[in-house]
Amino acid sequence: MKILNIHGFMGAADNKNYKALCGFIPQEDIVSLKLDYINRFPEDILSELSEILKSDSFIIVGQSLGSWYANQLSKRFEIPCIITNPCYFPHKCDIIHESGISEDILAQYIKYSSDSVNKNAHTICSDADEIIPDNYDNCVNFSAKVISVHGGHSSIENLSEHLKEMYEFVTEKYFR
Repeated sequence: MKILNIHGFMGAADNKNYKALCGFIPQEDIVSLKLDYINRFPEDILSELSEILKSDSFIIVGQSLGSWYANQLSKRFEIPCIITNPCYFPHKCDIIHESGISEDILAQYIKYSSDSVNKNAHTICSDADEIIPDNYDNCVNFSAKVISVHGGHSSIENLSEHLKEMYEFVTEKYFR
């Protein structure tokens, strides 16, 4: 089993989730790409990531906007995802609007944004998210399992411990 790690908006392939995962999963079992969210359509990114998921058994890990993609792919392939501080509605997020992203790209986010629970989504939601404030209710409405943790949007305290705990829960539930 492998991990597909999807970074957040303006993030990097070696984001905090990736670094935390490397603490308890062999690096060669983690696929983590640098994605260009500003210049590429969500449908194209979803297509690229879908091809990766066809090659092996995966758990998807996503952070912020990467969680939007993780959630979409989890539903499409009926596989588990672990998401941290998910951005369920990218078209409503100020930082994305202010980036200069095209209206055509935003339209695709509107088209595909979730309105139902993902029974395979397992969420880590911080209590002081300054980018997506008051996100806990969304997390509860759209995820099967949610834990509330201390920290900000990109600064979850004890991230490695929380990811490991959620990873162990998911592997026990889906792969044993």
